[in-house]
Amino acid sequence: MPTTDSPTASLPITELETLCSSAIVSAGGSPALADSLAAATVAAERRGKTQVGTAHLFDYLDGLEAGRINGSAEPRHTSRLPAAHHVDADRGITQLAFDEAFEEFTEAVETFGISILNIANAFPAGELGYYTVRLAQRGLVTLAGANSPALMSLFGSSEPVTGTNPLSFAVPHVGGPRMFDQASSETAWVNIRDAADRGASIPEGWAQGQGGAATLDAETALAGSLLPFGGVKGSNLALMIELLAVQGGSRFSVDAPVIDEGNENPETGLFVIAIAPDAFDPGYTQWVEEHLERLDRDFGIAFGRKRNNELIELPRDIHTALVERSRA
Repeated sequence: MPTTDSPTASLPITELETLCSSAIVSAGGSPALADSLAAATVAAERRGKTQVGTAHLFDYLDGLEAGRINGSAEPRHTSRLPAAHHVDADRGITQLAFDEAFEEFTEAVETFGISILNIANAFPAGELGYYTVRLAQRGLVTLAGANSPALMSLFGSSEPVTGTNPLSFAVPHVGGPRMFDQASSETAWVNIRDAADRGASIPEGWAQGQGGAATLDAETALAGSLLPFGGVKGSNLALMIELLAVQGGSRFSVDAPVIDEGNENPETGLFVIAIAPDAFDPGYTQWVEEHLERLDRDFGIAFGRKRNNELIELPRDIHTALVERSRA
């Protein structure tokens, strides 16, 4: 994957989405898969999150070419219970499976006041905030979590036991959804990988080497495991997220292959719980907006406010590599 040390290239969002879509199709993705993944990639970039945007897209392209992602996947959406939606991603991407269920899922939330969606047998979810923001844009209060191949220790273990298992929450707001998206680990795995690519050290408490030895060396950390934030508290949260994410039959993290080797799909999972804001009182959204404005005004807390850039600044080498992959 390209590094990110070079000057930037400026792209309108439409141009970036076209480039991403072309690269995905060239790597073996169907047009439908390309549309879903390109949209998610651009959304991450608009929020300024290149590491889970275009930089991460190369993991998907490599996965498609190696067969780890089923480029012709046809997600299957079922609802065994009226407010419980399940999508088998068919060893494809989470984003396409989410699109498959989106309309029926949101309609169920509006009908019943609350609903849960589980996506199974998928490549890891990418930027988790993408899913919660889309539902918040439809006026829904949303909580989501996902597991991934084992990268992180739990409860003081010396080996990787679970993924970085992010959690995202979003609420509707007149100025655009307010959202947070955070890993259960002290830092994201891509930050360790980037440090290793640069030959840089990492801060204490980010990761450990094989056997559980403390380390500041990024290469040693890649061979070891990430650490949860907050010790036992982060471990509890990570395990809870995984147990919810695998409800639909996905693999536990310790059973999933790594995402950058071989030709086997990790078959990990994602859950989304969405709540109608008027489930208890029609004034909820207004109360939230007023409270968040008060936090901002009186305490300087701008909770969950995200950028929404119209012009994307990509590292020059990322852009060059993407153009090359789009022409392959």
